[in-house]
Amino acid sequence: MKTIYPFILTLLLAFVWSACGNDPSPKTGEELEKAKAELEAKKKELADKQEIAKIDRELQELNQQIKQVDKGQDLPSAKSEKGAESAAPASTNNGPQSHIIGTGVTMRKDASVQSDKISSFNPNEAVTVLETKNVNNDKEAVLTKAITLSGNGSEIKLPKGKAVVIEEYKSETNTYLVTYQDPQKGKMSADIDAGAIETITYSTWYQVKRSNGQTGWVLGKFLKTN
Repeated sequence: MKTIYPFILTLLLAFVWSACGNDPSPKTGEELEKAKAELEAKKKELADKQEIAKIDRELQELNQQIKQVDKGQDLPSAKSEKGAESAAPASTNNGPQSHIIGTGVTMRKDASVQSDKISSFNPNEAVTVLETKNVNNDKEAVLTKAITLSGNGSEIKLPKGKAVVIEEYKSETNTYLVTYQDPQKGKMSADIDAGAIETITYSTWYQVKRSNGQTGWVLGKFLKTN
């Protein structure tokens, strides 16, 4: 019996050592921290893979939309969170649509016939009204008939509807001395009958926008608002 005891004791020690060696749980704080770090690393790796997969799906959808645009196909309507189709934004308009009256009507930089000329409107051109301005200026007028002006050794003819500047009113003859700044010949002048002009002392000017995006001012006399 005595010879059996050492053998049994050896077996018991071997069993205890084996059980301790196979225990999967960490035994020290350092081992716990290491295990925690490994788990967090695996978690981050999985999250990164999910983000990459999400980005890949979005790229695939964009590629499909690009192909549809290249083929001239309509893209599917965007959905709201409730599943309803989102309405397309309505076209905006800065003001009422109006039309130019007459030919050779001038677009100016400011609300005055003495302001710099920007361009000329096309007959019956459609414009958008941006702003209005009431002007009190007794020095400006519009011709009611064609006149001839002279200056700097030359003459020019202005048609009915052109704007001129009143320099002086001569009561004894009931005439006006008017001037006009010609782009090529400079300042021209003429004495004309009072019936040849229509004063625009109290007038309304409109700031308008053309279809090409150009903006400027036009005298209300030459604009028909809708």
